[in-house]
Amino acid sequence: MARFDPYADPSLAVRLALAGLLLVAAAATAGAFAADPEAAAPSPVAYDDVVELGLSSETDALMAGSARVPRTEVFYSQLQYVVGYNGVESFVATVGDGRTERQFGYPITVYVETFDDARPGTTETGLFRSERLGEWTPAEEAVYVVGSEARSPAGETVVPFRERDAAEAFVADHGGRAVDWEVVRSRSFDTDSAAAVRGTAPDRWTAADERIAAAERRADRPVSVVVSEDAPTVEAAVAAAPANTTVVVPPGTYEETLTVNESVTVAGEDARIRGDGNGSVITVRAPDVALTGLSIDGSGGQTRDPEAAREGRDGGDGTWDTNIQLGYGHGDAGIRAIGAPGLVVDDVTIEANASGLLLREGSHAVARDLRVNGTDEWRDGFMGITGMQSRVTVTDSVFEGGRDGIYLHRADGSVVRNSTFADNRYGAHLMYTGDALIADNAFRNELFGGVTVMTRPSGNAIVGNDVRNSSAGIQASGTRTYVGYNTLVGNELGFSTSSRGSLYERNVVAGNDEGARATTVVPSSRVVANDFVGNADHAGAGAGALRIWADGDRGNYWEGANVGTHEPGERAYRPTSPVDAALHREVAAVAVRESPAVALLDRLRGTVPGARSGSIIDPAPAAAPYSPDRLAAALDPDAGPVGADWRAELNGDTGTTTMDTRDRNATGGSIDPGARPAGPTTAPPTGGVADA
Repeated sequence: MARFDPYADPSLAVRLALAGLLLVAAAATAGAFAADPEAAAPSPVAYDDVVELGLSSETDALMAGSARVPRTEVFYSQLQYVVGYNGVESFVATVGDGRTERQFGYPITVYVETFDDARPGTTETGLFRSERLGEWTPAEEAVYVVGSEARSPAGETVVPFRERDAAEAFVADHGGRAVDWEVVRSRSFDTDSAAAVRGTAPDRWTAADERIAAAERRADRPVSVVVSEDAPTVEAAVAAAPANTTVVVPPGTYEETLTVNESVTVAGEDARIRGDGNGSVITVRAPDVALTGLSIDGSGGQTRDPEAAREGRDGGDGTWDTNIQLGYGHGDAGIRAIGAPGLVVDDVTIEANASGLLLREGSHAVARDLRVNGTDEWRDGFMGITGMQSRVTVTDSVFEGGRDGIYLHRADGSVVRNSTFADNRYGAHLMYTGDALIADNAFRNELFGGVTVMTRPSGNAIVGNDVRNSSAGIQASGTRTYVGYNTLVGNELGFSTSSRGSLYERNVVAGNDEGARATTVVPSSRVVANDFVGNADHAGAGAGALRIWADGDRGNYWEGANVGTHEPGERAYRPTSPVDAALHREVAAVAVRESPAVALLDRLRGTVPGARSGSIIDPAPAAAPYSPDRLAAALDPDAGPVGADWRAELNGDTGTTTMDTRDRNATGGSIDPGARPAGPTTAPPTGGVADA
């Protein structure tokens, strides 16, 4: 197949390109009208077969007892997938905004889960529950209870019923009122969103400050025992110390292992505790223990306990989740904490053969000025910090080498900030962990990724990080994730839009092999106000509907998008189009970009489902970068990590806040017009909403 050569004779190049574009257009129209409009409405499908949006089903699974989230199934006219919404209100938020219809077509059939015979009610904490799953009923035939006491983790819950009598009975027991579908469609619901997560990021930083201050107070205790003066070993001194006192460890190397069973502070002064190469060096089994001023080495090299994992397989629930907790949480470590909430680790260095700091069973900890030096080969070591069902607050720390810098498993509410990660498999790796803040960290040379979030968590904020020379900068799954103000330079992939109902804004994406990649099959996230410069490919997309990366008349800045005869911002930009994708690399591509055939294909893409698959469009590319200072610093080879004053901006202190958190839509709010970069404000050729 002939390829477009930008250095060939322009007239020949244009003729070849136009011919190819017309063939694409013809192929796109073939079969576009194959669906029979007279066909009967499709029947509900098994919910396991839908593409889920709305509240994460992982959150649903974690709710106590028989708590549930009423579900909705929607068949769209231009989408080959059935979309499932966890929460009726999640679907309602998309009905009237015009954005979903622009990408998926109109909803031809909608089913809701009705609970007439499922004995519905509420849990002790107010969550909606039922003794069994509901039955599928056409949405327009159902009766809905709104304003009741029933809730979900995301807010108010709409409860559907097949018969009005059943709905009225629920109202009698739980309040609210029974309404029809048209009333539900017209309501606005106070549901959690990525915009809300955005607004909470500064509060999470403040909460971390408070935890650190409280940790300082816990660690500041009167001295009771001095090693070598009052006791011969550290182990003996810790055993002799009364609760809420300090054990002082003078300079020197202490070849021993110890267990801390009392709430004490172990304070070293240039002191090293060295194990014998077996098991963990320090084990903590009491609350409010503080370990400060220590160097630790000599742990065993067992990264997981085969016996614990075997017990999980034989006697546990057999799930992957349980097996990971039992395996990963029972290896060796420099410091191991078991059922030890309130742990403080400050000014500590660990030479780690396996994990550096291992937390499990609610050992919520604060780690400040912690340095973990892992193994040179990641397969030989383990995690800098392993947190199993234990919230961790990490600040001003360094993690080099080993498997993962920090691995958190069901550690909701954790904060990792102001820290440095280098030469790990993953830098920060979260599993089943939500409502976390990963902020203002530097990641370098991470083999698999800088920040990676897996297994469908919810409500994470990944803000102000600088990731370079790694396989991927940020890959976050789940729902309602806020990814903003990050600097992603020189990676194979800058970021992926793997999280549903999320917001990606104000990121500087420069010099990557691929700047960003749309990975969700059904787009539901916003990608807006990001700067894409110097990437081999600015963006790519997997299979799925058209992704519109803009918010109304505000898009992203794409180097090369505004070349040509049109005014900046006047013409849409398609980073997944072979022609548009070359504009920042090959100036000669503009001849094809301005051709009538491309204009025809642009219009075709907007109306034909076959031409939408696997593509991205920004209908309002910005005329200038949104973050020019950060962009310049990111491209300076002599500059260090690039930071952003995101807390001031998100708090509105600078007047440049970019997201209106009052918008109740499940995917976020609207961009503040005051934050638009300088340049023409010509209206885009089509409306848009940022959807990944």
